[in-house]
Amino acid sequence: MKTLSTTLTILAAALLLTTTPAHASSTSLLTLGGGPTVGLSHVLPVTGGSTNVVISEMNVRLKMLRVLGFDLNYNMAGETELGHGEVYSSNLRASALLYVVPTSVLSIYLSAGAGASNFNSLTSDSATDKSYHGGAGMEIYVGKHLALSTEFLMLIPQVDKIVVSQKPLRVDEMGSLDTGSMTGPNVADYINPKNFQLTFGLKYFF
Repeated sequence: MKTLSTTLTILAAALLLTTTPAHASSTSLLTLGGGPTVGLSHVLPVTGGSTNVVISEMNVRLKMLRVLGFDLNYNMAGETELGHGEVYSSNLRASALLYVVPTSVLSIYLSAGAGASNFNSLTSDSATDKSYHGGAGMEIYVGKHLALSTEFLMLIPQVDKIVVSQKPLRVDEMGSLDTGSMTGPNVADYINPKNFQLTFGLKYFF
């Protein structure tokens, strides 16, 4: 609850502190917007099968110099642990954006970033307590301030909550469990192009 309150406060402050008039177009040098995002993620847990998870996020987007951007997303549905405990949709998600096609009608951008359960993990130097994502998106401008958006991202899960070893444990000669074969989770073991999410959103730019 404290994380939710802190996040909502930051999102509200970000929207209120902007003093530059902006429009939902790439012609503005500086603009800040936000709004809801919904969609679906499709992942293949290491335990087998496939899982679809509904995504419901609140997004704040800062656009600068027509070609650069920064996203902050709060996962309103909360984290879901899959497989051995991997988290594909973290509570918080931060992304850097590069607009490769910035026009006054629509814009196409590349996106990459990381997610985490809280702000401390998001800013830490540990790789296992973060999820990762990368892909592309598009904004279609409707009127002066509104934009419709869609985004496709490949997902790499947060693995610090995994509770089992990636390798099978063996029993030694004495009949005891040999824990020497246990290894910590490695982010690289969970990279799979079939893990992705597709979202749609509505943003109001100031």
